[in-house]
Amino acid sequence: MVAVSVFLGWMSAAIIRSPLDAPKEIIIKEGEGAYAIADTLKKEGIIENKFVFVAYVFITGNEKKLQAGRYLFKPGVIIPNIIHSIAGGLAETDDIIVTIPEGFNVWEIDKRLAGLGLIVEGEFAKKYQPQEGEFFPDTYRFDKKGETVDTIAEKMKNHLNLKFKEFSLIFSSLILRDTLTRASILEKEARNEEDMRLVAGVIRNRLAKKMTLQIDATVSYGACLRKATAVDFKKNCDVSQIPVGAEIRIDSPYNSYKRSGLPPGPIANPGITAIQAVLNPKQSDYLYYLSTRDGSQMIFSKTAAEHATNRRKYLGI
Repeated sequence: MVAVSVFLGWMSAAIIRSPLDAPKEIIIKEGEGAYAIADTLKKEGIIENKFVFVAYVFITGNEKKLQAGRYLFKPGVIIPNIIHSIAGGLAETDDIIVTIPEGFNVWEIDKRLAGLGLIVEGEFAKKYQPQEGEFFPDTYRFDKKGETVDTIAEKMKNHLNLKFKEFSLIFSSLILRDTLTRASILEKEARNEEDMRLVAGVIRNRLAKKMTLQIDATVSYGACLRKATAVDFKKNCDVSQIPVGAEIRIDSPYNSYKRSGLPPGPIANPGITAIQAVLNPKQSDYLYYLSTRDGSQMIFSKTAAEHATNRRKYLGI
């Protein structure tokens, strides 16, 4: 018993010993066992005694739980914590956290992904512009070393499907595209849920009366698509920099001043609030709306004359 007590006392002293004076990172390779890991830890100055580490691994039953990965240990670390990290797979991650806001289009997503080194500029927009609207805006974790443009796109599309299931939303392919197209317009035209529902009602009212929608955001998107196509998507297009006044005179499938009905597809990637606004539009007789210059308020009108008065009052035009 005296020998055991002496051993445990010596072992305890060794466990609390922390030779590190600065953080140290190590790589544990796939298939490495307790002895190989102990050698690495000793070599890197993370532990004092390999025998204590190995003994503690077996005593705690972790010999088959040790996992490969990149681990960071700090001064003051003790052997139980080291083993807990390695057995639990608490390795440092190479993941990059990416937030895609509601209303981002494929060029904006592309720019953000390229800026973080996940793709080459233009790669995402070129391949996935036809699927605009299907990439759910949210915060994602992407593995910088293991992701491709396809796996990134798939994760965002799968997340859209999961959100639909969460909110019990089921669409046919045609209704889905129609809903995403309307919702994408709401993301560009309105800031809050109430205004989104009102704008959704205006869109429905104008379509019912066979009126053109006359929405600047669709015109800007069409111009960007034309410009991006001309350079084979090698450069991203900023819809906010499009001279809408000039573009209105150029016919395109997205020119909602010249063509009736909805544009051929979404102009951005909408969030769930915009999608629900489309499904639950606000009933009204409104046919027109505008945003004040500071964007703080939306003004709705029932007639062209009323809208013209509001334009002079709020926009000075």
